[in-house]
Amino acid sequence: MFVSWTALELTTPAAACPWRPAGATVSQAGIAGPGRAELPEAVGSWWSVLGTWEDPAAALAAAPAPGASVRGAWHVVLQPVSYRGDAVLSGGARPFDRLPHRGKVAGAAAVITLAGLSANAGRTGEFLDRFASLGRQVRDAPGSCAALVQAPEDGAVLTFSAWRTLRDAVTWAYHRPDHAATVARQETHPMLDSTGFLRCAVLGSTGTFDGTDPLAGLTGTPVHAQETP
Repeated sequence: MFVSWTALELTTPAAACPWRPAGATVSQAGIAGPGRAELPEAVGSWWSVLGTWEDPAAALAAAPAPGASVRGAWHVVLQPVSYRGDAVLSGGARPFDRLPHRGKVAGAAAVITLAGLSANAGRTGEFLDRFASLGRQVRDAPGSCAALVQAPEDGAVLTFSAWRTLRDAVTWAYHRPDHAATVARQETHPMLDSTGFLRCAVLGSTGTFDGTDPLAGLTGTPVHAQETP
């Protein structure tokens, strides 16, 4: 399996995402913050799109080009190495369930988190408060290249973060006090109904994100993947 993440900046806000990855096995689109891993400020100006693929060449070729409705687009293709969780994408899709539970990456990596929001307003409010704070912090984390969010109408809320190494991502996740506290809080007092954690190697990227490609010249390779028992 291969995964694509696409960030779109539109020329004018739209009520629906104007682009979906043709040929993807599964896709999910949602509004995004303005180039950051934060909740949307202007609905419909930024969109994030996830796709899953059987062929990495098709995933790379699906990259959108700027046009009348799209001011800028950044397209990243990934190879998953591990997944843990029970979160559900739009339409009830669970494409990552058969991936190994453990795996490593040599070189550039990306992490996609999946959050199934609770119907309980208090639990969801606490999660969103913590989420907003962590989204601001991740931009300055050592090794962080880019971070984005996807808030779909249906399906888990997603975050995407790209890193120079997977070790950088893991160090921030488990040793940054605020993030570690959020993980511990979810384990002891669940704020979310479901969660998912997808770790990937970066295979390639095209286009620009705020005028540059944050992953230009950076790629990764899956190593030591362990099959799920």
